Amino acid sequence: MTLLLDGHLVQGKNLKVTANLRMESGDMSGQTSNTEKAHKGFKPKTLAITLLIPFVDKDQLRDLMRLAEATAGGGQLHLYRVVNDTAEAFGVRQVEFTDGVSAREDDTLRQWQVQFTLSERQSNPEKVEGRRPGNAVNAQAGPGGTVGGQAGEDATNGAAELTGFEKTLSKLDRWLGGGATE
Repeated sequence: MTLLLDGHLVQGKNLKVTANLRMESGDMSGQTSNTEKAHKGFKPKTLAITLLIPFVDKDQLRDLMRLAEATAGGGQLHLYRVVNDTAEAFGVRQVEFTDGVSAREDDTLRQWQVQFTLSERQSNPEKVEGRRPGNAVNAQAGPGGTVGGQAGEDATNGAAELTGFEKTLSKLDRWLGGGATE
């Protein structure tokens, strides 16, 4: 089995990939013995990777650490295109390192037991959720005066009268933005 991250081969022996899909749910029973659950969506898929790297091949561990520590613009973790049979079967295309990388010395052989986790980014469910229109939020008003508004402000109008300073700033903003001034 092979693992490629942006075309870079992750080297090591006995490479094992474990794919996970977590489904969030909430208990709706309250204080009863009801077994109803509320589906809260699918969480990003993860790939748990384990492999062995002999001490003589320490450059392989260094290369893996460089991949794990790579950042993109703005200090964000680098997003890798993954090529692996298990990842493909789970529909995972793009990943980033999460939960750290650990390398433990083996008790009997002169090698490291390396473990790390890759988390899916920009998954199909995430893209679908992003395209789905949001629920409309209706403004609600209770009896009495407006909350957070100034006294004398018309609650049905919604537009507040600008102060002289705010009018000047508004004109300056339109002028800088290329809009027409009053």
